[in-house]
Amino acid sequence: MFLDRLFGKSEYDGQNQIREAGTAEKASAFITALLVLFILLTTATQALCFWIPNWWRNEYAKYDTPSNVRGEMSLDDAVSITEDMLNYCVGRLDTLDDSMATIDGVTAPFYTDREKQHLSDCRVLFHKGLRARAISILLSVGLLIFIYVHLGGRGTMRLMASAYLKALASVLLIAVIVAIAAAVDFTRAFTIFHKIFFDNDLWILYPEQDNLINIMQEDVFSDAAIWIGGMWAGACAALAALSVYVLKRDSK
Repeated sequence: MFLDRLFGKSEYDGQNQIREAGTAEKASAFITALLVLFILLTTATQALCFWIPNWWRNEYAKYDTPSNVRGEMSLDDAVSITEDMLNYCVGRLDTLDDSMATIDGVTAPFYTDREKQHLSDCRVLFHKGLRARAISILLSVGLLIFIYVHLGGRGTMRLMASAYLKALASVLLIAVIVAIAAAVDFTRAFTIFHKIFFDNDLWILYPEQDNLINIMQEDVFSDAAIWIGGMWAGACAALAALSVYVLKRDSK
C-alpha cells in the first residue's frame, strides 16, 4: 500500500521504540500535537475569512444583512466594507478611513471612530494569532527533529500518532464544553470571548449608532464558528485516521 511505502518498516521495530521513548520525547510529541491542533484551528479561521469564495456575500444574503443597517445599503457595499475590515485586520490595509459605503444615497466613511479603535484591537489580535502560528510551526519542526534523532523515523511516527490521539481527545473535551455553552447561550459565550481577549469595552457597540454591529450579526458569527469548527474537525479527523492506521500497522 502507498501508506506502507510512505511509512515503511525499518529494521528497528516501532513498538519497541515507543516503549523506549523517554519522558522528554513523549512530552515533546504531546506538545507538538497540541501545536498542530492550534495550527489547524488558525488556518481554518483564515480559510473562512479569506479563502472560501462568496462566503460573506452568501451569509449576508441569507440573513438579509443590509436591511439590518440603519438606512438603505446595498449587499455589495456590505461585502466591500467587510472585506476592508478583514484586510485591515491582517495588515493588507493600513487604515479604514477610506472604507466607504453608500447609505440612504449618501457615500461616506462607514466606520466610526469607536469601531476603528475596536478593529485596531482586533488587528493586534489577528497579528498575534498569525505570529503564534508561525512560531508553532517552527517549534513543531524543531521538536520533530529532536524526536527523530532519538527514535528514528518509525518510532517518531508511532509516538506522534499516539500523542496526537491523546492531545486531540483532551482538546475535544474542551471544544465540546465550549460548543455546548455557545449552543445554550451564544450571546453569553460571545461576551465571555471578548472579555478574555480584549482589555477594554470598545467591543461593546450600539445598534443605534454603530453600524458594524448591525453588519456583524450574531447569526453570522454563529455560522462562522460552525464553519471554522467543521473545517478544523475535518482536518483533525483526517490526522486521527492516519494516526490510527499507523498504530494498527505497527501492532501487527
